[in-house]
Amino acid sequence: SGAVIERTCPADEPVALCDANRLEQVLVNLIGNALDAMADLAQPRIELRWECADGMVRLHVRDHGPGLSEDARARLFEPFFTTKPAGEGLGLGLVISAGIVRDFGGSLHGTNHPDGGAVFTLELPLAPRP
Repeated sequence: SGAVIERTCPADEPVALCDANRLEQVLVNLIGNALDAMADLAQPRIELRWECADGMVRLHVRDHGPGLSEDARARLFEPFFTTKPAGEGLGLGLVISAGIVRDFGGSLHGTNHPDGGAVFTLELPLAPRP
């Protein structure tokens, strides 16, 4: 897709309480959705940013597409709801992702960024430091 990926992360990477393979599935879904949202853009851009606070790590995945409609925001985690054309999505990716994150004791939220595009925030509990 030629997308530019911008990472803004503190130097010390956090360790979250989760299964790495299942977390990868969630991230692939969020990044894939971001790319799909920007399919018509000449220069797609995704921003990845994380922060730690209150025993949680928060990873923000922001696209620079058109953002989420009011209807989409209200139904993001509803099974079989999709904004993609017929035959291009089942509407289960975010539902499955939210379930995986919930299994880890975290949460997944989506909204519009104030400066445009959509942003999804994945929250996971931090692992105790040895």
